[in-house]
Amino acid sequence: MFTSNYGRFLNSELKYSPKYLGDIIFPNDYVKKVVTAYASGEVTRPLILCGRNGTGKSLLARLIPQAIEQMDRVVVTYIKSYALNSDNEVDRLLTKNKQFDLLFTTNGQRYNYYIVEEMNALIKGRNAFRVALDRFQGTDLTIITTNEVARIDKGIRSRCEILEVPACKPEVFFTHAKRIMAKEGANIDDDALLEALEATYEQTPDNRSYYQLLDRLFRECYLRQQETKEIIMM
Repeated sequence: MFTSNYGRFLNSELKYSPKYLGDIIFPNDYVKKVVTAYASGEVTRPLILCGRNGTGKSLLARLIPQAIEQMDRVVVTYIKSYALNSDNEVDRLLTKNKQFDLLFTTNGQRYNYYIVEEMNALIKGRNAFRVALDRFQGTDLTIITTNEVARIDKGIRSRCEILEVPACKPEVFFTHAKRIMAKEGANIDDDALLEALEATYEQTPDNRSYYQLLDRLFRECYLRQQETKEIIMM
């Protein structure tokens, strides 16, 4: 029986995406090791999370500060990379009130957090950005996400820990996928589910595609159930 609140439709990424770092399905041991080191709060070197779309880079960037502070609501400054279009703009976004920040942190947090999203090209304010990364390491934790790490200024790259975040392999994502379908009341054969995950990975290797696959499988199961009910009622 289907118990989903979404009826015949399911947005599994929204409903089942990890809410805490401990819920993350890491693609490999190295990614887990580096992320765990940052989550301890002992590592403050700026971090670049790179990889193709849909592999969980933005999710990790959001959950790392939460894990460090050990609370759900953390004050984080999100910056679009296109806003860093001059040294003056970088100074305005990253270095304002720094005399205060060197003595205190926002909301009494361990660090001030900056997440720069989608830095996929050379930014015009790179000189000031380099200075900010050097000057405020240990006070700030800056996390950058990118699909094109080679296009980031090499001076910025040299100051950062660069971590590639690949998609989970089908066999890694399988347990999570099986749990989602079971919770939604969709009965799918294990072999068929793994085969579908493998086909999805071969075509589009990213975690978001897995979630979209589960949504399609759920709808197919729902429609089959409805057809069976109609036959029984005839």
